[in-house]
Amino acid sequence: MQPTFNPWLGYFDLIDYVDIFIFLDTVQLNQQSWQTRNKIKVQNKELMVSIPIQKSKSKSELLIKDTLIDFRKFNFRKKLYRTLEQNYKKSSYFMEVNEFIKELVLYETNFLSEYNINIIKKISDKLNIQTKFIILSETEYLAKNSKGKLVLSICDYFGTKKYISPLGSKEYLEKIKNDFIDKQVNICYQYYNHPTYSQIGDKFIPYIGIFDLLYNEGFDNSSKIIKGGRKYENR
Repeated sequence: MQPTFNPWLGYFDLIDYVDIFIFLDTVQLNQQSWQTRNKIKVQNKELMVSIPIQKSKSKSELLIKDTLIDFRKFNFRKKLYRTLEQNYKKSSYFMEVNEFIKELVLYETNFLSEYNINIIKKISDKLNIQTKFIILSETEYLAKNSKGKLVLSICDYFGTKKYISPLGSKEYLEKIKNDFIDKQVNICYQYYNHPTYSQIGDKFIPYIGIFDLLYNEGFDNSSKIIKGGRKYENR
């Protein structure tokens, strides 16, 4: 999976479900993707929060691992933390999680990928997830395939015989399912049922980033809630 900013609950259930989770940071950055933005809840509405990036290369050349955060106009880290603090100060677990989230948000790096990976790994640790993490750019893997063939080549490189996939990838993976069969790699799809939880506001809004869950439910409850939506099926 590409290293996402403030990922949704299903992202962390996927991490918890697998033995090895590989950060796919060697592919092109989609500048309107979940790598650069995600949601929090503000005044009963979704608010999309974005990380500004430096567009130093053309879209076709900018890889996730090389993408730089843009601090030239404003310090987005401080702005984001102020927004979170002001919005969630009345949440049930503000005192428990705020300093932890503050450290994540104010983490100092110029690289988008490193920033997102730090958030994901630190939260996973707090949720007692024992999965092994691998950053693809730190390995010797060099293949330049796309989509399904890229997934299969990574599985082949690491010697796995079972690939756990988010449902959004099903369409392109099924197009080359015979290639997976030839390599004896089984695909298992995630059909995550988004759970509800106590949330600030008059109505519950699903598919908000993990920060919202932590502020509203704390670490122990969040771990149980995330697993409550688990559903996987083999192809």
